[in-house]
Amino acid sequence: MADSRAQDRLLSCLAGELGQATASRLAARLIDAGGQPAAILTMLGELEETSAKAGRAAIEALPELDRRTDLSPILPWLDLGVALAQSSGATALKYFKDSPRILGLIEGRDSRAAVLAIGLELAEQDANVTLEYLKTSPQILAALPLEQAKPWLDIGVELTAVDVVVGLEYIRQIPSLVSVLPLDVVRPWLSFGMKLIAPNSLGKPDYIATMEFLRTSPAILGDIEGVAVRSKVVALGTILADHSPQAGIDWLAESPRLMRLLPSPDWQVKVLQYGFLLADKEAEATLCYLRRCPEVIGLIGEGPQAGARFDDWFKAGMEILAYSAEGARAYFAVESQKALASVEQALSGVPLRQVARKLKLFVQGLCGTDVAITSLPDSLSVATARATVSGDGRTISLPAILRRYPTAVENERLYLLMAAHEAGHLEFGTYRLTLDRLTDVIEAVRHRYGREHQAAPDSLAALFRFYPHPRLIHDLWTLLEDARIELLLQREYPGLRRDLSRLAGETVTPRNPAHGLTVKELIVDCLLRLSTGESETSAVPSAVKDEVALLWTRCQAVLKTDSTAEDVVRCAHDVYVQMEEILAPRAEMIQADRMTEEPQELGVGPPSSEQSGDEYRPVTNWVYRGAMNPEFIKQEMGRENGQQPELNRTASQGDGSTEHSGSSPGSARGEQQSTSGELLGSGRFLPSAVEELLAFDAEQEPVLSSPSGGERTIRYPEWDHRIQDYRLNWCRVVERPAEAGSDESVSVALTAHRIAIRSLRRFFESLRPPAFQRAPGQADGEDIDLDAVVRRAAELRAGLEGGDRIYIRREKRERDVAVAFLVDISGSTSRQVEDGRRVIDIAKESLVLLCEAMDAVGDQYGLYAYSGQGRTSVEFLTIKDFDERLGPATAQRLGGLRPLQQNRDGAAIRHATAKLLAREVKTRMLILLSDGRPLDGDYKDEYSLEDTKAALREARRRGINPFCVTIDREADFYLRRMYGDVQYAVIDRVEALPAKLPQIYRQLTT
Repeated sequence: MADSRAQDRLLSCLAGELGQATASRLAARLIDAGGQPAAILTMLGELEETSAKAGRAAIEALPELDRRTDLSPILPWLDLGVALAQSSGATALKYFKDSPRILGLIEGRDSRAAVLAIGLELAEQDANVTLEYLKTSPQILAALPLEQAKPWLDIGVELTAVDVVVGLEYIRQIPSLVSVLPLDVVRPWLSFGMKLIAPNSLGKPDYIATMEFLRTSPAILGDIEGVAVRSKVVALGTILADHSPQAGIDWLAESPRLMRLLPSPDWQVKVLQYGFLLADKEAEATLCYLRRCPEVIGLIGEGPQAGARFDDWFKAGMEILAYSAEGARAYFAVESQKALASVEQALSGVPLRQVARKLKLFVQGLCGTDVAITSLPDSLSVATARATVSGDGRTISLPAILRRYPTAVENERLYLLMAAHEAGHLEFGTYRLTLDRLTDVIEAVRHRYGREHQAAPDSLAALFRFYPHPRLIHDLWTLLEDARIELLLQREYPGLRRDLSRLAGETVTPRNPAHGLTVKELIVDCLLRLSTGESETSAVPSAVKDEVALLWTRCQAVLKTDSTAEDVVRCAHDVYVQMEEILAPRAEMIQADRMTEEPQELGVGPPSSEQSGDEYRPVTNWVYRGAMNPEFIKQEMGRENGQQPELNRTASQGDGSTEHSGSSPGSARGEQQSTSGELLGSGRFLPSAVEELLAFDAEQEPVLSSPSGGERTIRYPEWDHRIQDYRLNWCRVVERPAEAGSDESVSVALTAHRIAIRSLRRFFESLRPPAFQRAPGQADGEDIDLDAVVRRAAELRAGLEGGDRIYIRREKRERDVAVAFLVDISGSTSRQVEDGRRVIDIAKESLVLLCEAMDAVGDQYGLYAYSGQGRTSVEFLTIKDFDERLGPATAQRLGGLRPLQQNRDGAAIRHATAKLLAREVKTRMLILLSDGRPLDGDYKDEYSLEDTKAALREARRRGINPFCVTIDREADFYLRRMYGDVQYAVIDRVEALPAKLPQIYRQLTT
C-alpha cells in the first residue's frame, strides 16, 4: 500500500515537468530497473530543498538518461547531484545536463556505478573536480582500471586546492598521462609544470606556459623510450625550471631528440645523472651540456675507455664552472678554445686539424703543388666519408676525424696515405685529361647505344650517362685509375709501398654475397680486389673465374708505369663492352639502370638483387681511396673559359673558416625567440658545432683575396675576458665591395686641397728609395772601393792583417711595405662637428689626401671600411684592395661611404690582419681610424675593449705593426686599456684629420 502511494507520488512529481504520458513511461521503467520510488522521491525532495532549479533539471534529464542507460544508476546519480547542488547549484545544473551523455559512453552497470561512487567521494571535497572527472571518466576507464583511478584523482583534488585552473587541466590529462608516467612521478611532473607559472605585466599569474606543459608534455614524454629515462627527464626539467622556466621548457621540448641521439639507455641515464649535478648550479650551462652530449659521445666512440673519457670531459667543465658560469656555458656548448682542446683530448681518433699542416707539406713534397687541406662536410656523421680533390686541384678534402685504428700513429698514417692518393691524381694527370682526346670513344659509345640524336657530352660524367649502366662504367674507370695511381705512387715513392699494400688488404673487403650480388657486381668486386694486389686464388670465386680472368687480362694494359689517364678511360670502355658480350647469353646486361642514384652506406647493398631489379649497385668498399669525380674532365674549350667546377665548399684559412655564399648579410641566422604558441614545440635543431670546430683553423694560412671580387664570408674567433678564452667561429665577417656613389666629394676635396696635395706628393715621392744604392766595403762587387784599398794598404804596412772588403756593389733597394687602412663607418660618424660637416665627410676627405700620398710613395695599400649589426653580420667593405689601381672605381666607392650601423672592431681587425698576411712583403702595417669605442649590441664596455686589445695583440704577434687613430676627445680614459702597448694617436679636433693622417703615415714608415 505504501509502495503504491510512493509510485503515485513519483508519477505526480514527474508529470509536473514531463507530462503524463512521459511520466507514466519513466515511472514504469524506474520500477523495472529496480528503482525504489520512495528513495527516488526523497532524493528529488532534497534537491528541491537545496535548489529548485537543480530539482527540475534532474527530472528533465531523466528521459535522456533513460535513452542512454538502463536507469539502474538512478539512485547514485541523484545522490551525486544532491552533493553537487549542496556545493554549487550551477555545477548541479551542468551535471544533470551532461551526465546522461557521459554515462552513456560507459559500458556496464558496475562501471557506471563505480564512476558515480568515486564522483560522490570527490564531491565531498571539490565540486569542480568532480564535474571535470565525470567528463573525463570514459577516457580514464579506457586507460586504467577504475579501482586504480582514485589515487590519480586525489592528486587532482590536492592540486585544485592550490590552483583550480591547473587542477582541472590535470584531470583532463590523466588519460594521456597514465601510459607515460608512473603514479609516483606524477607529483614531480606537476611540480615541473607549476614552476612555469610566471607573473604577467600586471603582476598576476600567467598560466600559458603551465597549461601548454600539461597539454603537450605527455605526448613529448611518450616519445622517449623507457619509464626510467622519462622519470629522469622530468626530474631534470624540474630542477632547470626552478632556476629558469624557459630552460625547463627548452629541455622538455628537445629531450626526445637528444635522448634518441645517445647510443644506448645506459648512456642516456649517465648523461641525465651528470645533468643533475650541473643543473643544481647553472641552468644554461646544463642546456649547453645536454645539447652537445650526443656529439661528444659520438666522437668518443664505444671503446672500453669511452666512459672514463666522458668523465674527464665533464669534470673539466665542472672545474671551469667553479670559477666562471659563463666559461662553463661556453665549455659545454663547445664554443671556446678550452672546450675544443678538451674534446680533442677525449676523442678516440685523430682530428684533421691536428695533422693538416703536416699533410699540406707532405702533399707539396709529393706533387710540388700548393694545396689547401680542408675537412669534408658532414664527415663526422658519415663515418666512411671519402676524400676528394677539387676540380682546380687546389684543395684536398679529408674526413674531419679518423679513428679506424686504435692508435693515433696508425690514424695519422691513414691520413697520409689518403692525402697521397689524392696528390697522385694531381701529379699523374687524372684531371688534366680532356674529352678532345676521346673523340673516337665518344662516337663509338653513341653509335653502339643509339645516342647519335643526343648532344655530344660536355664531361666524362655525361659520357658515362650514355652507357646503359652508367654506375658500372664509372666504377670500372675509378678502380682502374686508382690502380694506375697506386702503381705510379709505389714506383715514385717506394716508402709508400708497404703501407699501401697493408691498407688495401685491411680496407678493401668483398661485399657480402648474402646481399644478393649480381654477376656483374661480383665481377667488379673481384677486379677491385685484384687491383689492390690480392691473389687470384683468394679474390675470385670459381663461379666467375673464367670471366674475371679474361677481363683482368684486358685491364693489364693500363697497369704499366707509362700508362695515362686517357688509356684508363679507353680500357674501362673496352672492359665494359667485353663484360657486356660475356654476360649477354645470361641476359645479365640487358636491363639498363635508372638514372636516379640513391646513396648507400659503404660496404652495404640492398638485401637482395630482386629489390633493385637488374640495376648495378656501385662498389662502396674502398674507403681509403678517394671519391673521383668525372665531372672535372671536360672539353679543352671549357677549361680555357675557366669553367672548371670546384668542390671546396668550406675552407679553413687564417684564424677563421671561410664560407662561400651568395646570400646577403641580412640573411644570416639571427637569434630565435620562442613565443607562447611555440613553448613546447619540437625544439631548435643545432648544427654540429663540434664538427665546425674540428674543421676550424686546419691550416695557419692567410686569407686570400676573393678571386671573383664578390661577396664572401669568413668566421673568426672572439676573445671573451669573462671566461679568459676565445669563442671559436664566433663572428661572421661578410666581405664585399663598398657601394659605388658619386665621386663629387672626392673631386671637391682634390680641388680644395690641390696645393697641399701637390706638396704631399712631392714629399712622399722623396721617400721613394733610389733604384740602386751604392754599398761600399763589400767582399765582391762591380767596382773597386778606393777608400777601402787605401785603408787595407795602411793596415798591411802597419803589420796588421788587412780586410778583404775592397769592392763596391750597387744594390737595388725598394720600400717593401704593405699597409691596410681600416675605417670605422658606424652610425656615430654621422654626428656633426663645429663647421657643420659630418665626421664621415672629414674622414673621406682625409682618405682622399692619403690616397694621393700613398700613390706617390708607391707602397702597397688597401682601403677598407667596416660596420655591421651583431656577431653574425660584420660588414667589411672594400674601397680599394691591394692589387687594385687607384682610379675612378676607388673614387666612386670612397664617395659612396655613409654611416651604417655598429662597429665590432675585433672582427674587422682580424680580417684586415688576414688580408695583410697574404702580402709577400717585409713590413706590414694596419692603421685603424675610429671615432670612438667599439659598440655592437652586447659587444660593449669591458668585453669590447678586451677583444679589440686581443685582436691588436694577435696582429703584433704575427708581425704586423698596428697603429690606431681616434678622433674622440674623451678617449683617453679607455684608449690605454684598449690599445695596450699598441701605438695610437688622439686627434682632438676632427677638422685636423686630413692634414694629420698623411703625417702620421710618414712618421710610421720613415
